[in-house]
Amino acid sequence: MTNATQAPGVTRTVLQHEKLSVPGRELIQNRVDITPEAPPFRHQHPGEEIIYVIEGSLEYSIDGRSPKTYNAGEVLLVPAETPHSVRNVGSGNAAELATYVVEEGKPFLVLVE
Repeated sequence: MTNATQAPGVTRTVLQHEKLSVPGRELIQNRVDITPEAPPFRHQHPGEEIIYVIEGSLEYSIDGRSPKTYNAGEVLLVPAETPHSVRNVGSGNAAELATYVVEEGKPFLVLVE
């Protein structure tokens, strides 16, 4: 496993990064823009990821589940430390609001082979 925060065709904009009242946990909130050309990459997070699709259509492949497409206005939860990938399946750019509740001091995104 290696650390990563950017991939070709994926732009992350950090909106907030704050400690939480729960000891050892922090909140990271990003806007993630994904072009149709962006390759999917398997990764995981050291905590839950709560996703709201802002625009477009995104297909999520989460280990243990069948791939599912989410459209603008839909939400999903990726459990802690669960490998997953996302790809833009629409005809234009897509975007999501990704909120992570993760362990402090750990990389918030880790690539999985």
